[in-house]
Amino acid sequence: MILFQIQKIDSTVPKDIAEKISVIWEEVVSSIAKEMLTYVASRVGEPHINLREEMILELAKLKSFISEKVVSDRMNGRTIAEIDPLEERNQCFSEAGKCKISITAKNYAEHIWIKKYKERWEPKTEAALKKDLVRKKTKIVPQRVEENHFIPKSFIKKYWSEDQFIYKSIKTPSGVEQKIQTPSGSWGFQPNLYSDYLEVYFGLLEGDAAKPIQMVLNIEPLNRPQREALIGFIVIQRIRNPHFMESLARSMYPLIANEVGEDKANDRIYMQRVYETLYSQGDFYAKLAGPFFYSRWVVIRSEKPDFVLPDVCNLFGNHEDRQYVVMPLTPTDCLIILPIAVDKPRVVPYFIKASESMIKDISYMLYCAAKEEFLSSSDASLHFDNEEPNNVMQRIISSLAKITADDL
Repeated sequence: MILFQIQKIDSTVPKDIAEKISVIWEEVVSSIAKEMLTYVASRVGEPHINLREEMILELAKLKSFISEKVVSDRMNGRTIAEIDPLEERNQCFSEAGKCKISITAKNYAEHIWIKKYKERWEPKTEAALKKDLVRKKTKIVPQRVEENHFIPKSFIKKYWSEDQFIYKSIKTPSGVEQKIQTPSGSWGFQPNLYSDYLEVYFGLLEGDAAKPIQMVLNIEPLNRPQREALIGFIVIQRIRNPHFMESLARSMYPLIANEVGEDKANDRIYMQRVYETLYSQGDFYAKLAGPFFYSRWVVIRSEKPDFVLPDVCNLFGNHEDRQYVVMPLTPTDCLIILPIAVDKPRVVPYFIKASESMIKDISYMLYCAAKEEFLSSSDASLHFDNEEPNNVMQRIISSLAKITADDL
């Protein structure tokens, strides 16, 4: 952060000299932030746990602001070449320097951090605590539903429709029938796919994920419950999909037929009930969802609306024994959860404006993931390469891993 500020002010400075000075000034910034938080600790209450991520982001913004001020103040008309690192360290951490750090920390604490706490985080904490006290278990009241949308209508309408229409493409043996204009509510469903109880349950999950999806698109920090809601939405979209259900039924058929007979194995209602037992299997859900919470998240933004929404909604896979997921959110935004473990999840995913070649690769992978159909923007450039999908996915993962590693 400091190094960037130095180079922005004095672009001619040799990197090795800039790095030596930046180490000293980074310590100054860290000292100010540490003293500020120590000063604040005895003067404000304990914020609600759901505010942690928001406060971390605000602290990062404040440290960036402090960095600019420290660089500007310490340079004070000098060039970096004129600053001796040893003398600079002595000045910054002399008695006078330490006194200035303490005064600066107190000023930021009183005029920024405590002020923000009183105006924003204290009221939000009180509201959250009251909500925790009165929160009741949601009562699920099933209603008869004939058509089960395995990709939420609200998600399609908000992010994938244009003037009440969607543009679907159909994969056929002879090619692709492209961009067929269709009413937005007439895609992504099957009749009697699952029980009315499960339909209501899915609706609750969709509601919980609506705000986190928008926050990701707005580059806003997610707290833990919001992150969990988004992961839950992604995982449920995978396992509520009829193509997944059919694959599961085929794999279970021999076992069911052997245990209770072929009549039961061929009974759609019975197999539906067997499938719905998945939602009471905590271990199954944890195995799918668990790795994503502590993985590196990247949002890819495209200048062109070239991402597509496959009829399986998202793409799951494994790379080097760890899961990844590619989740298109809009025709210009795609969330990729990389198969890279992290100790602590970022409150805001990495945001990347990707190259044209990466956009093409991701769009191609989403096209490959579609079983029969996919949605796109009416202006999308569709990519139908014949390259081996595994090779393309490895290229995407490798490229994103490098880009985000450089930003660590």
